[in-house]
Amino acid sequence: MAVAFQHEATNGDAITARHGLMSPCLIDSTNEGVCYRSDATPKTRRKNGMLPVSRRLFMSGTIATLAAAGIGSRSFAQGGPALVLGTKLELNTLDPHFFNGFPQGSSHSLIFDALLALDSELRLVPGLATAYRNIDPVTWEFDLRQNVKFHDGSDFTADDVIATLERVPKVPNSPNPFTQFTRSIQSTEKLGDHKIRFKTATPTPTLASDLARVFIISKKYVTGSTADFNNGAAGAAIGTGPYKVTDWVNGQQLVLARNDAYWGEKQPWAKVTEKVIKGDAGRIAALLSGDVDAIDEVPTIDIPRIKQDKRFNVVSGASATVQYIAMDAVRDVSPFISAKDGQPALLGNPLKDRRVRKALSLAINRQLIVDRILDGSATPASQFLPSRFDGTSTKLKVDPYDVEKAKGLLKEAGYPNGFKITLHATGDRYPKDKDIAQAVGQFWSRIGLQVAVEALPGTVFFTQATKQEYSVFMAQYGTEEASIGPRALVHTPGGVYGTANRTKFSHTDIDAAIEKAQAEMDPVKRKPLVQAAIEISMNEQAIIPVFHPNAEMASKAAIAITPRPERRFNALMMKPKA
Repeated sequence: MAVAFQHEATNGDAITARHGLMSPCLIDSTNEGVCYRSDATPKTRRKNGMLPVSRRLFMSGTIATLAAAGIGSRSFAQGGPALVLGTKLELNTLDPHFFNGFPQGSSHSLIFDALLALDSELRLVPGLATAYRNIDPVTWEFDLRQNVKFHDGSDFTADDVIATLERVPKVPNSPNPFTQFTRSIQSTEKLGDHKIRFKTATPTPTLASDLARVFIISKKYVTGSTADFNNGAAGAAIGTGPYKVTDWVNGQQLVLARNDAYWGEKQPWAKVTEKVIKGDAGRIAALLSGDVDAIDEVPTIDIPRIKQDKRFNVVSGASATVQYIAMDAVRDVSPFISAKDGQPALLGNPLKDRRVRKALSLAINRQLIVDRILDGSATPASQFLPSRFDGTSTKLKVDPYDVEKAKGLLKEAGYPNGFKITLHATGDRYPKDKDIAQAVGQFWSRIGLQVAVEALPGTVFFTQATKQEYSVFMAQYGTEEASIGPRALVHTPGGVYGTANRTKFSHTDIDAAIEKAQAEMDPVKRKPLVQAAIEISMNEQAIIPVFHPNAEMASKAAIAITPRPERRFNALMMKPKA
């Protein structure tokens, strides 16, 4: 009997995410796996060899206690308190299938549900599906939750799942599409209103965890455009989630009302407002003045001051995100690479040479960035995910800061005098993103490169990066399962692969290693294959991992925040303290 995923950490601070590394079911002799039961108790768990799971939804406290603590004192709606959040990042869209990004997923998870969900420790838990079975390597069956209503009162059925999966690949102009999670599905068969069968083109061991990332919409809106979803309360953003949209102004705020017909536990907040406050000083001021109840992306320089004030809490959480540098290693001529002033013209694109890519990595002092710019609120990176996550490589180490070795590699590759290059980055998206890009530019100049750094608004940056307009750029990518990073970031784009590979990086050995891991359904055999794919990706320097950022949040003292590794910031993470 193969265990699908485990709930206990394997060591002191290990976070297990086995759902991506092994068949997500308990397999019996009939080869039909029962993944979980919502009625499992400690007794039945031991008897049946099953692990209990339950979606972690938060209970509410009393209104009197909340009012006394200053939570929701500005208004009480529908018999409960209001929660106001100040967030740095814009939502940009209410279309749950347009942009696979963490600010979007954070807000969308309040409005929509997926078939499965991830709890705060990245374990698969029931969502709109109550159970699933892996019948054979290419056949999966899901039992759907009954008596679930969309916000407009219509019933949730298998037809809505089918409609959702039809829509995902048809959403145009997505800067980071969800197709990597759905393209493996070759056919979908309705077995009843609340039962569905998927056939995949090839064995897909990650299908269950992949579908935890796809929010289900009503079949009424299968042909709805992104603009239709963005039409606020009058639009197509009708989900089954714990909150429903009452107002949305792009770039300003999202206002939600509690869904009292929600199938899960009742939420403590009757009204939730997410206010976009891009400026760090503005968010801090809003918290200190009481205009908001909690904020994200707290500047590390302000953390000591907030901690000293007993009215507030500061919460720091390690993330499953990597800040990385992507390089154009495909084109013979790259748009922002040329010979240094006064030097002969370059022969070709230096980034096509692995030695040059490795030199750029060795030239970066990651620890200095973490210590001096981020004030310790990150860890240097050696791969896609922090090493505490299950399935990551135990062999890879952070590249040391070695200027002389980097210079030697450039000379060996035929660039002893360096070259001219522009590093593009966001200037308003991530903590200290512009400062970090400037630091990387300075490090590269020490090995002989002539570096320009251009920091752009996130909306401009991602559009241009997706169009392959840069030679080198810095961004972040968050993932909760070890194989997603290689699949999305460094596999040659096509089909289910390379959906976030904006430089179109391509390497046959990397592709083969990833595909071999994706074809292996046996969890014990698959884990080393995933690790091997990660290792060859890093050895070829397909990307340069720089650091894994922490999530820094602050709230009023009466609010308890449970940080999430995928860096979400929303009402589902917050509950009133008893």
